[in-house]
Amino acid sequence: MTKLKKSLTAAALLLTALGAQAQVGVLQGTVTGVKAGTVLPVLKGETKVADIKVEEGGKFSVPLATGVYTVTCPSGKVTKVAALNGAATISINCQ
Repeated sequence: MTKLKKSLTAAALLLTALGAQAQVGVLQGTVTGVKAGTVLPVLKGETKVADIKVEEGGKFSVPLATGVYTVTCPSGKVTKVAALNGAATISINCQ
């Protein structure tokens, strides 16, 4: 009975640890109105969590935990984006 109790406790702890991990997705797409090499900050609330580095053709890809974020363009325009579990494709207009 003691072995069973220890095994169940260990299994419960493992399941709890797996459930506590953040779901990570990939936010990808294009940015218009900026040149390749431009870096756009990604914020969650007021905290900077990542940078979008714009590549040739305006393409970008950045891993983010699921949630809603804001991206600030060089012009000051702010865009809300949502990262989903898996890949999400979006377009950001900085014009």
